[in-house]
Amino acid sequence: MAEAPALLVYATREGQTRKVALRIAQVMSDSGRAVTTVDAASRSELAKVDLSSFELLIFGASMHAGGLEREFVQFVRKHRESIELHPRSLFVVLFSAATRDPALRESALADARGKITEQLGYTFTDLEFIAGALTYSRYPAPLKWLMRRIARSAGGDTDTSKDYEYTDWQQVERYAERLAGVPA
Repeated sequence: MAEAPALLVYATREGQTRKVALRIAQVMSDSGRAVTTVDAASRSELAKVDLSSFELLIFGASMHAGGLEREFVQFVRKHRESIELHPRSLFVVLFSAATRDPALRESALADARGKITEQLGYTFTDLEFIAGALTYSRYPAPLKWLMRRIARSAGGDTDTSKDYEYTDWQQVERYAERLAGVPA
């Protein structure tokens, strides 16, 4: 018997969060959980979503310079009361999760937790931080310069002629299996 359906709403800037969301949906689907995936940037698709028809709500966003995507924040704030009626989880894709220095990493993620709560006006108790990517090739010059400085201070890659993916796909799959109810 298949589990009750799950909804996965995500927002992305450079596409890494979309890749993570699709992997989560695939792992959950492979384990028998129906998953509907919606990009928060698609207003027409979001308008069709009836949260009450899902047992589990999964949200994903990327964080850049301490900010989540506006369309994602608006959706969560608008539907907060309905969201609170469901089991729910939030994953956030951000470069800080790849920081090699454990103390610096924990400090950055603690800061991110506070910013997430402030922006959403809501605290997710099930929160997963997932390392993202440095897609220098997609950044305009000022952002490329800023991301290189951040990467240098975090011990990351600074050659702006290349893109770097830091996502731990095993972590993503374990997270998806947990959400799908697959025993550890």
